[in-house]
Amino acid sequence: MDVTRTSVPAIDERPDLGQRPIGVRGYIALGALVLGALAALGAAFIEVPYYALAPGSVRETVPLIEVEEDHRFEPDGIVHFTTVSIRGRITPWEWLAGSLDPAVEIVHESVILRGRDPDENRRVNLQLMDTSKNQAVRLAFQRLGYDVVVPGGALITRVEDGQPADGLLEINDLILAVDDVPVAEATDLVEAISGRGPGDTVRLEVGRPDSDEVEHLDVMLAPKEEDPTKGFLGVGIETRQDVEFPFDVDIDSGSVGGPSAGLAFTLGVLDVLTPGEITGGSQVAVTGTIQDDLTVGPIGGLPQKAAAVKRAGIPVFLVPASQTEEELVQARELAGDDVTLIPVANLDEALAALEELGGNAEELATVGQN
Repeated sequence: MDVTRTSVPAIDERPDLGQRPIGVRGYIALGALVLGALAALGAAFIEVPYYALAPGSVRETVPLIEVEEDHRFEPDGIVHFTTVSIRGRITPWEWLAGSLDPAVEIVHESVILRGRDPDENRRVNLQLMDTSKNQAVRLAFQRLGYDVVVPGGALITRVEDGQPADGLLEINDLILAVDDVPVAEATDLVEAISGRGPGDTVRLEVGRPDSDEVEHLDVMLAPKEEDPTKGFLGVGIETRQDVEFPFDVDIDSGSVGGPSAGLAFTLGVLDVLTPGEITGGSQVAVTGTIQDDLTVGPIGGLPQKAAAVKRAGIPVFLVPASQTEEELVQARELAGDDVTLIPVANLDEALAALEELGGNAEELATVGQN
C-alpha cells in the first residue's frame, strides 16, 4: 500500500512571520500614544484654578415667603429670582467645553474667591443672602407705608485718646440716657453734652454689645478745643436704628447665597402682603440687589441668568440698569426674542414696569398707613 508522507520542515526551516525588532521609530510612536493617553486622562481629572459660570435655576419667590395667613394674599402671577451655577476648579476638558459655550463664562478662581478659601466664601455669600432678605422685608414694609425703623440710641463709633471717654467707653457702646434724660438719636447726646461746661460731671446710661445689663458711668467733661467754654466727651457717634416689623415675615432661601435676589424678594414680599396682582398675573423673572435708597445694584452672571430665564420660558426679565452695556447686549442675545429684558434703576421703576404688565403698583403706598 502506497502511503503519502508529508514532510514537516525543521524549526529553522519555518516560514518568516515578520517578527522584527520595533526600532527607534516604533518606540517614538508608542511613546507618543502613551503621552497622548496620559494627557487625555489628565485633562479629564486634573483641576485648574478656574471656575465655570453657567445658567442656573429660576425659582419662585412666593412659596419661600412665610407669613401669617391673616396677612397673606396668594397671587396668580409669580416673581422669580435667578441663580448662576458655579463649578469650581474645573478640568481642562471642562475649560475647553465652557470656552466654546456662549452661555458659560470661564473666570480665574480669584475673581470668585477674592482671597477667601471656598468654605469662607460660602459663609460670606450666605451672610450676604441673609442681609439681603432682611433688607428686602424692611423695604417692602416701608414701601407699604409702615414705620419700621425706630431710633435706638447714640452708638459710639470712635473714642479719642486722652479724652474723658477714653478707658470708659468703647466702640459699639450705646448711650441710652444722659442724667436720666433719654437719648434716642445721636443729636440728643450732642445737645445734652453741648449744654454742659468743662469740669461738669454727667451720668451716662450705657448699653454694652456683649451684655444685657445697663451700666451707669459718671464722666467729667473736658473743655472743647474749638470752644473751651463747652464740655467735651471725646467720642464719635451715630444714631443706632432698630427695626421693628408689624408682624413676622421670613424668607426661606435654602442654600442659595449672595445678595442678587434683593429686588426679587422685595417685589415678592410686596405681592404676598397685598391683595391684587403686582405683576398683573404674569410670570416675571427679576435680578438685582436692593439698597437702602431703593436703587437697584448690578449683579454678576447676568448673561447666564438671561439664558436660564429663556430656558425656563419666562417672558419678562427685570435687570439692573447699572449693568455694563456689554453685559446687557450679551444678556439680550442669550435671552433671545422670547424674553423681554427691562433695565430698572430703582424700586419705583421696577413697579412701573410691572404696572405696564397690568400690575397694581399704585395701590401699594397706602396699605400700611395708620
